[in-house]
Amino acid sequence: MVLLRAATRALRFHLDTLPAVFHFDGPGDQFLAESAFPFARWRYACATSLLGSGMGGTVVGALARSLFDDGLLWQWVAQCPAERRPALLGSMLEERDRICGYLSAHDVSCPNLARWFVPLDGVTDLTGASLEALSAPSLPDAAELLDGFLASPPVQQTQPVLQGGGIEDLLQAARGMLAMSGLRGAVMVLGHAGHGNLLGMQSSLAADGVPGHDLRPDHEALFMHVAAVGVTVTLLGACAAVPESWPPEVEQAGFLGTLMRLTEEAVAAARAVHGLGDPKPPVTGPSKIRARERSRRLRSAAIITRGDVLPDLGNAGPVVSKARTYGDFVSSWVTSPWAHGDPKLASVLAYTSAHSTFATVMNGFDNHAAVTSVFAARMLLEEAARFTWLAQDVEDEEAFAQRSTRYFDEFRARKKKTIALFSSNGVARTAAARLFEPPGNVVAGPEAVSKGRQPLPSIDEMLLQLGAPYPEPGWLPVAYSLLSQVTHSTPVGLVHMARYREDTLSAHDISPEMLALALDVACLGSARLLGMSGLILTHGSDEARQYAFGLEKHALAVHDAARLVHWLD
Repeated sequence: MVLLRAATRALRFHLDTLPAVFHFDGPGDQFLAESAFPFARWRYACATSLLGSGMGGTVVGALARSLFDDGLLWQWVAQCPAERRPALLGSMLEERDRICGYLSAHDVSCPNLARWFVPLDGVTDLTGASLEALSAPSLPDAAELLDGFLASPPVQQTQPVLQGGGIEDLLQAARGMLAMSGLRGAVMVLGHAGHGNLLGMQSSLAADGVPGHDLRPDHEALFMHVAAVGVTVTLLGACAAVPESWPPEVEQAGFLGTLMRLTEEAVAAARAVHGLGDPKPPVTGPSKIRARERSRRLRSAAIITRGDVLPDLGNAGPVVSKARTYGDFVSSWVTSPWAHGDPKLASVLAYTSAHSTFATVMNGFDNHAAVTSVFAARMLLEEAARFTWLAQDVEDEEAFAQRSTRYFDEFRARKKKTIALFSSNGVARTAAARLFEPPGNVVAGPEAVSKGRQPLPSIDEMLLQLGAPYPEPGWLPVAYSLLSQVTHSTPVGLVHMARYREDTLSAHDISPEMLALALDVACLGSARLLGMSGLILTHGSDEARQYAFGLEKHALAVHDAARLVHWLD
């Protein structure tokens, strides 16, 4: 692991030396393409910073998954930049339209929708009202890009092109570094971490680590393998999509040659730990992936007129103050998960992971790592919705037992499916199962999945239940969709990860609306997870009950301040 961490950080330091170039008043798709690499580099740096920090282990998996998806997207764009780059504008409008659909379906008001859609004004035209944007196709989804990649994996090169190779040659070599046996199963492992679910939290079960806080070595290696190649391919793809944005003071061939060498060193160190080798040849030929034509008319609210653009005047300061007060209360009481007997693994992970993930939020947003706060907040919100659904009406023992069966069956089935994907793609079943084996101090639970099992309700349905006490319960599905714009690196999310004020573009800043929303749902989600899991672990002690009440009280104070910035609920 020492070699792996040294290699991933060496790559990070090299990436940090490349200046970012933006062209103001150019086409909107040019600015979005220029934003892709700085955003990817930022997430990669945040992932490396979390390693060994004692918090946010599974957040690394979420960041790695987003970098993997970015790599697939930008290698696709690089194949035909002139045709495919405009699809960034089409996807921007499509994502806006999807958000409008959530607002309408859940009867949620959002008076500052124009700020959510155009948080940057003065850099380029992001209104979506231009003919170029309205006529642009949309990007393919991540699943289609993955299918295309797996159908035509590149031939691994024994001597990658390090100096003097063209962008296409370098992309081919980088794609070879991403190819590994069982890649589809590996992507599922990344997805579990990204959603903060029970399987994802088990990535933090290291033999010599703290549950919920650290990462098991094989998962860390897998995450950083994918993250290193993802950020590298994103840069190479951006070089092809916006060649005019390469900084003239940096010699491109030399920089990219060093980049490839450092990425290869990180991949080699990761392979030595996770043990996933070369993939099988594809059984089918490559498929042609095209930009998608828009399937329906856009809602009018998805297009912002120039007169409706709102200035960047939001102030998240009061939200930060309330969140810090909430954070002080979070640390005012703790319990040992093992102080009241042998606890269930799910309760331990809910409690410890909530502490770890919330700490990631609070340590990130004002420490040049605000993007990790958004990823962590979304994870807390999603798992809080699942846990709330699971633990509702516990006095009805029969109904609770049925929900428990559905809950654990869901993740047993996902585990079984992931192992099957590994073993059907060149990984020995024993090796695949080893990726899910808990350390020796954890008693493994049953593995059998109930016949005719019922899947969990949709996340939308569970978020509505979590939002029931609020004036507009549907605000939580909308909030989840907005946070997902960042975690999925959509054009809507990209522009919330920068601010333009006083003729200065701050590429690693976060809009006040997105920061307020992230802090709001992070407090809401962690309050529910810490309160409920604390009660379960202490068998309903008075201390835990008072703590749970206090968490909800302080989280509501955060919400009261945050809704004046993000204007939901």
